[in-house]
Amino acid sequence: MDLLSAAQKPFLYDSFNHAAFNRTVDRGHITKRTVSAAHHVVDALADQALTGIGKASGSLHVAVNRTADAAIHAADRVAQVPAHMRQTRIKFANAALAPVKARPFVTLASAIAIGYILGRMVRR
Repeated sequence: MDLLSAAQKPFLYDSFNHAAFNRTVDRGHITKRTVSAAHHVVDALADQALTGIGKASGSLHVAVNRTADAAIHAADRVAQVPAHMRQTRIKFANAALAPVKARPFVTLASAIAIGYILGRMVRR
C-alpha cells in the first residue's frame, strides 16, 4: 500500500522530462506563432469593424441625402404657396365680379332692395 500523501505522490507532469522538451522546441518560434495568430485575429476584427462602419456610414449618407431631398422639395412647395394663393384670390375675385360687370344696374338695384328689406326686418 502507498504510504505517500497526495502532495508527495508524483504526477505525470512532474515525471515529464522538461529539459529534453525545452531543447527540442524553440520557444521563440512558439512566441512568433502566437504573436502572428494574435495579429491575424486583430486584423480580421479590424476588417470586420471597418466593413461595419463603412456600411453604417453608407446608410447614414443615404439617409442624409433623402432628408436633404425632402427638405428641398418642401422648400420648393412652400415657395410656390404665395403664388398659388395669389392666383386663387384672383380667380375668386373674377368669379365674384363677373356678374357685376355683366349687369351693373341689376346688381346695384338688387343690393339696394336687399338692404331695404333687411333694415325693415331689424326695426321690428
